Formats: sequence, C-alpha cells, structure tokens
Amino acid sequence: MSQSLKDVLERLGLRQAELAKLLDVSPRTVSQWATGDTALPGPVAAYLRVLQMAGPAAVTEELGRLKGRSKMFDEGIYGLTYKGEYLGQHEAGQGLAVLRNGKILGSDRWGGVFAGSYEYDPVNETNRMHVRIEVPPEGTLVTGFSAGTKGATLDIVGAFERAAPVASAVVDVGGRPVEIELTYLGPLPT
Repeated sequence: MSQSLKDVLERLGLRQAELAKLLDVSPRTVSQWATGDTALPGPVAAYLRVLQMAGPAAVTEELGRLKGRSKMFDEGIYGLTYKGEYLGQHEAGQGLAVLRNGKILGSDRWGGVFAGSYEYDPVNETNRMHVRIEVPPEGTLVTGFSAGTKGATLDIVGAFERAAPVASAVVDVGGRPVEIELTYLGPLPT
C-alpha cells in the first residue's frame, strides 16, 4: 500500500479502533501497522483498497456490521445450565456446547447429545438457535419427559440476547418451559 494507513483511514472516515473491530484484531495491532512498527498484512491492505474503491456506502455497511457484532455469540466453548420443574420439584443439569461457524454441538453429563445451528437475527438483535437433542434410552429430562427404552429426539428452538459472558432464554421442551443459560468459557483451541 503506497499510502500510509493513517491517510487511508482518514480518507475512509475510519478510526483505528473501528478498523480493529472490523478485522477482529487488537487496537494495538492496528496502531503498530499505522506507525510502521509492524508491516501491514497483504489481506488487510487489499481489504482497505476494496473499501476505497467501493466508496462511502461500503464503509457504512461494514460499520453496520459492528453494531450487531457486539450482540452476536462468539465462537467458542460454552458451559450450559438448564433448569425445569416437574411435579413441583426444581430440576437442573449441566453440559458443554461448542459454537463454531453457525453450528452447535454438545452433550450433557447424562449422555444427552445435541446438535444444531445458530444465526444472528439483526432485526430482533437476537441469536436464534435450533437444536436437536438425542435423549438416551431411559433418559429423563428436567421437565419429567421420559425417553423410554428406545430413547427420543426433541427439537428445540429459542432466541438468546447476548449478554457476555452469560446469555439465557426460556424455551419450550416437550410442552414445558426450560430455562437455559449459556456461559462463555473461552475460545476454541487452534
């Protein structure tokens, strides 16, 4: 890139902190690029050239992604807690979930396995999830639902507002409300 990063950002109307958020890097990294302490990576230079060529509308659209980004689930490992009520007794359980590339995969401590998908809904500013739970034979859910001798499969749909590091929602499981809480534990190993 023949122009300085500071000049390009000024022309685009972007601050260093905004570029850092757009690229999911630290503000310090962008500062090092701007001062020349670290070379600007080729893909970043190409991204900035595209923004310059595309014009102000493209910059506005990119910045619009930042607004919703703060409410989206981060990819990573999540602790899962679920609570329900059956015959007046409060029941609860725990599990682990992995969220990556719009997919969910997890298990609870009783052998229940679940898989599904998630996506951000920018209109409602929620993270919509669709999960299919495989309940093992003789398994019983916190709602009192029994899987029987062959096990059972249940579909669950819900919407979570992100409140990092904890998000919660009440979903319908077999006709009964279950409170689900997702706690971000950390990023996926690389």
